[in-house]
Amino acid sequence: MARAQPGILTAWQDWASGTDALVADWYNREHHAERVAVSGFLSAQRYVSVRGRPRHFIFYETKSVRTLASAAYRARLDNPTPWTRHVMPNFRNNVRACLRVIARTGLGRGGAVATVRFAHAEGREDALQAWLTGTAFPDALAANGIVSAELWRADADVTGLASAERALRPGGDADVQWVAMLSANTPGELQAVCRDILPAAAWKRHGAAARPHLGIYRQVFSLHRTTN
Repeated sequence: MARAQPGILTAWQDWASGTDALVADWYNREHHAERVAVSGFLSAQRYVSVRGRPRHFIFYETKSVRTLASAAYRARLDNPTPWTRHVMPNFRNNVRACLRVIARTGLGRGGAVATVRFAHAEGREDALQAWLTGTAFPDALAANGIVSAELWRADADVTGLASAERALRPGGDADVQWVAMLSANTPGELQAVCRDILPAAAWKRHGAAARPHLGIYRQVFSLHRTTN
């Protein structure tokens, strides 16, 4: 039997003015640990923007994207804690997706990441994926300080599932089709690679539907599951 593709839950978000300490404390003291305790969740990572918006980027690794439709996870989504009910109305410009890991190359992750949210033009999906995995990622990994590159594709059915938590977030959630994530030692190294190897014009030339959304972030939190 083929091994399931790992899953990723992502969110990019801004927080209402004056609520940074409240939301960060909730993530640090409750929400990340609550999620990683769900069967199938492997880690939680949180970042803050160096360049680009929204300002905050969060992602969770899971054994597969089906973890994100499991009964255990759905139970958490439909039974928000009192603290969650207090915090989530402060989210702004929330972008959220449940994705499959399509490709992953390199070793480990550094303290900074670049995320590129994009969609493929009609009929160009295979060409775009081939450019990323066959040319752009290897060229990026050859640059100083770049340690890994990943390609994730959204699962629209899992992403679109309704929940009590989703109803708490004002304005709903914008979604995304594809995400490329590069990891490096420093934000400056990522800025150089995105400028020289992955400029906006190259994405369009190789099959992106429109200008991609680039953000460069530094890590502020990491939690890994310690038991199976």
